[in-house]
Amino acid sequence: MKYVLCLLLCIGCTRPGPSCRDTLAPSANGGVHPVAGQLAAYNDRHIDLFVSYFHPEVELFVHGEPAPFVKGSAALRESYSKMFKASPLLHCELERRIAVGDFVIDEERVSGLRGGPPVHAVAIYEVKGGKIVKAWFLRGR
Repeated sequence: MKYVLCLLLCIGCTRPGPSCRDTLAPSANGGVHPVAGQLAAYNDRHIDLFVSYFHPEVELFVHGEPAPFVKGSAALRESYSKMFKASPLLHCELERRIAVGDFVIDEERVSGLRGGPPVHAVAIYEVKGGKIVKAWFLRGR
């Protein structure tokens, strides 16, 4: 985890390029990488497709909190279904992506979240066996 935090510091200390393109390799079965797939499904608010990219025992954390705010695919479906319904204009713009081993770190700008202002965020995904098993989220203030 210390290595991942060092990478986050590197993200904050670099200048953004003119655009971010998805550089993730396809999954082991030749399909879409789960991190790229879940982002597209999130933006389309397609809950079934979104959940399909996560392991059944997925855990989602607010970075620094010891307990997950989502544990398991049923809780993931419930939590994100509510958010998708409450935020019809929800959109996540990928600003920067780093992939290292089993980890993918996305810097994002999320707009349309329950009608509030855009949010600057970082998401750290751990991928094993072609599924997202854990994710940590950091939100800008």
